[in-house]
Amino acid sequence: MNDLDRRGSRIFGRVDGEVDWPSGVDSPYRLMKRREPERYERETARQADAQRVIVEWAEGYGLKQGKMACCPGWLTRKVSRRCMIDRCTALGGGAYDHLWLEHKVGWVLDGQPVALTSAPYRISDEYRARFQWWVNEDPRLAVVLGGQGWYGIGSTQVLMWRTDVIEVMEPSPESVRALGYQQY
Repeated sequence: MNDLDRRGSRIFGRVDGEVDWPSGVDSPYRLMKRREPERYERETARQADAQRVIVEWAEGYGLKQGKMACCPGWLTRKVSRRCMIDRCTALGGGAYDHLWLEHKVGWVLDGQPVALTSAPYRISDEYRARFQWWVNEDPRLAVVLGGQGWYGIGSTQVLMWRTDVIEVMEPSPESVRALGYQQY
């Protein structure tokens, strides 16, 4: 096991002996290695870079993945528990959060929900209005948009976090350098 895998397993855990990387930073399909070896090598290099970025970002804040994360309602809780389906704004309980929560990762600090990151392919006015709604609904919440972050592939990194737990957070440094960010 290499150093990055060791560090990643502390943040994401392991499944079947492998780091349980989130979508977008997991390893390329093994069949690709036989069918398209050049593409496999490119994807492997991209994934290694994405894994490094997400690990360094999480380590910088002392975070671990919150496996129960579902929506901003989860983020407002004292402990990491999944919402009831009829109240979850990502699992069908109303509102529009499931749309911008593409490729989401929930983050905890000492077991307490602290942040949600996602990587939608576009940021619409509807999403911006929803971010503002959450910030107005719960003044502990803040939202920052960055560049592609670790997910890449033309997405925009969204970071929503609890300012009463971590006062200031930023998207991954690569995304900030690439495109700048806007605070809501």
